[in-house]
Amino acid sequence: MRKTAMTVAGLTLFGTLVGGGTAVAVTNGADTGLASCVTGTRNWGGNVLSQYGCTEYDLPNGEQQVFGIGTDGAIWTRWSRTNGTLSSWTSLNGQGRSSVYAGGTAWAITLSVIGTDGNWWYNNRGGTASGGWSGWHR
Repeated sequence: MRKTAMTVAGLTLFGTLVGGGTAVAVTNGADTGLASCVTGTRNWGGNVLSQYGCTEYDLPNGEQQVFGIGTDGAIWTRWSRTNGTLSSWTSLNGQGRSSVYAGGTAWAITLSVIGTDGNWWYNNRGGTASGGWSGWHR
Protein backbone atom coordinates (compact mmCIF):
# COMPACT_ATOMS: atom_id res chain seq x y z
CA MET A 1 0.00 0.00 0.00
CA ARG A 2 1.21 3.48 -0.77
CA LYS A 3 0.25 6.57 1.16
CA THR A 4 -0.29 9.63 -0.99
CA ALA A 5 -0.77 13.33 -0.55
CA MET A 6 -2.16 15.63 -3.21
CA THR A 7 -2.44 19.40 -3.25
CA VAL A 8 -5.65 20.68 -4.80
CA ALA A 9 -6.62 24.35 -4.65
CA GLY A 10 -4.19 24.93 -1.79
CA LEU A 11 -5.47 22.01 0.33
CA THR A 12 -3.42 18.91 1.06
CA LEU A 13 -5.43 15.71 0.69
CA PHE A 14 -4.16 12.42 2.10
CA GLY A 15 -5.22 8.93 1.07
CA THR A 16 -4.03 5.38 0.53
CA LEU A 17 -3.72 3.54 -2.76
CA VAL A 18 -3.30 -0.15 -3.32
CA GLY A 19 -0.28 -0.76 -5.55
CA GLY A 20 1.89 2.11 -6.82
CA GLY A 21 1.02 5.67 -6.05
CA THR A 22 2.10 9.21 -6.72
CA ALA A 23 2.25 11.81 -4.01
CA VAL A 24 2.04 15.39 -5.21
CA ALA A 25 4.22 17.71 -3.14
CA VAL A 26 2.94 20.68 -1.17
CA THR A 27 4.18 23.92 -2.70
CA ASN A 28 6.44 26.23 -0.68
CA GLY A 29 5.47 29.50 -2.32
CA ALA A 30 3.19 31.07 -4.85
CA ASP A 31 4.16 30.59 -8.50
CA THR A 32 7.64 29.25 -7.71
CA GLY A 33 7.07 25.89 -9.39
CA LEU A 34 9.14 24.29 -6.62
CA ALA A 35 7.99 22.23 -3.69
CA SER A 36 9.36 20.28 -0.81
CA CYS A 37 8.83 16.57 -1.36
CA VAL A 38 5.94 15.75 0.99
CA THR A 39 4.09 12.44 1.13
CA GLY A 40 1.50 11.01 3.50
CA THR A 41 4.26 9.74 5.80
CA ARG A 42 6.75 12.65 6.00
CA ASN A 43 8.33 15.78 4.61
CA TRP A 44 11.38 14.55 2.70
CA GLY A 45 12.71 18.07 2.09
CA GLY A 46 14.58 18.99 -1.08
CA ASN A 47 13.20 20.82 -4.09
CA VAL A 48 11.10 19.02 -6.66
CA LEU A 49 9.08 20.47 -9.50
CA SER A 50 5.65 20.93 -7.97
CA GLN A 51 3.71 19.95 -11.09
CA TYR A 52 5.19 16.43 -10.85
CA GLY A 53 5.41 15.98 -7.08
CA CYS A 54 7.12 12.94 -5.66
CA THR A 55 6.39 9.22 -5.41
CA GLU A 56 6.96 7.08 -2.33
CA TYR A 57 7.75 3.35 -2.45
CA ASP A 58 7.58 1.05 0.59
CA LEU A 59 10.61 -1.26 0.90
CA PRO A 60 10.28 -4.73 2.46
CA ASN A 61 12.39 -3.89 5.56
CA GLY A 62 10.08 -1.04 6.60
CA GLU A 63 12.15 1.68 4.97
CA GLN A 64 10.73 3.93 2.26
CA GLN A 65 12.21 5.45 -0.88
CA VAL A 66 10.97 8.55 -2.64
CA PHE A 67 11.47 9.78 -6.23
CA GLY A 68 10.94 13.17 -7.84
CA ILE A 69 12.03 15.50 -10.63
CA GLY A 70 14.57 18.05 -9.40
CA THR A 71 15.08 21.64 -10.47
CA ASP A 72 17.62 20.38 -13.05
CA GLY A 73 14.97 18.09 -14.63
CA ALA A 74 16.82 14.96 -13.45
CA ILE A 75 15.18 12.17 -11.45
CA TRP A 76 16.29 12.24 -7.79
CA THR A 77 15.80 9.76 -4.94
CA ARG A 78 16.12 9.68 -1.17
CA TRP A 79 15.34 6.89 1.30
CA SER A 80 14.69 6.39 4.97
CA ARG A 81 16.88 4.12 7.06
CA THR A 82 15.69 1.72 9.76
CA ASN A 83 17.32 3.96 12.41
CA GLY A 84 15.06 6.84 11.34
CA THR A 85 17.64 8.94 9.48
CA LEU A 86 17.35 9.93 5.83
CA SER A 87 19.90 9.47 3.07
CA SER A 88 21.16 12.39 1.04
CA TRP A 89 19.36 13.14 -2.20
CA THR A 90 20.97 11.12 -5.01
CA SER A 91 20.53 11.76 -8.73
CA LEU A 92 19.41 8.87 -10.92
CA ASN A 93 20.22 11.08 -13.92
CA GLY A 94 17.83 11.02 -16.86
CA GLN A 95 15.45 13.87 -17.61
CA GLY A 96 11.78 13.61 -16.75
CA ARG A 97 8.70 15.57 -17.79
CA SER A 98 6.07 13.72 -15.76
CA SER A 99 5.56 12.30 -12.32
CA VAL A 100 7.88 9.40 -11.57
CA TYR A 101 5.93 6.17 -11.20
CA ALA A 102 7.38 3.40 -9.02
CA GLY A 103 6.09 -0.16 -9.08
CA GLY A 104 7.43 -3.57 -8.35
CA THR A 105 7.71 -6.27 -5.75
CA ALA A 106 9.87 -6.04 -2.64
CA TRP A 107 13.34 -4.79 -3.65
CA ALA A 108 12.74 -5.06 -7.41
CA ILE A 109 11.51 -1.59 -8.39
CA THR A 110 10.73 -0.28 -11.87
CA LEU A 111 10.61 3.48 -12.32
CA SER A 112 8.70 4.92 -15.29
CA VAL A 113 8.79 8.53 -16.45
CA ILE A 114 8.08 10.46 -19.64
CA GLY A 115 11.37 11.84 -20.92
CA THR A 116 12.10 15.11 -22.70
CA ASP A 117 11.58 13.28 -26.01
CA GLY A 118 7.96 12.45 -25.06
CA ASN A 119 8.68 8.71 -24.73
CA TRP A 120 8.35 6.51 -21.65
CA TRP A 121 11.70 5.66 -20.04
CA TYR A 122 12.36 2.96 -17.43
CA ASN A 123 14.99 2.29 -14.76
CA ASN A 124 15.04 -1.04 -12.90
CA ARG A 125 16.47 -1.71 -9.46
CA GLY A 126 17.96 -5.13 -8.72
CA GLY A 127 15.86 -7.45 -6.57
CA THR A 128 18.09 -7.37 -3.47
CA ALA A 129 18.64 -4.83 -0.68
CA SER A 130 21.96 -3.84 -2.26
CA GLY A 131 20.70 -4.00 -5.85
CA GLY A 132 21.82 -1.27 -8.23
CA TRP A 133 19.92 0.57 -10.95
CA SER A 134 20.00 -0.56 -14.59
CA GLY A 135 20.13 2.96 -16.02
CA TRP A 136 17.43 4.59 -18.13
CA HIS A 137 16.17 2.70 -21.17
CA ARG A 138 13.11 2.67 -23.44
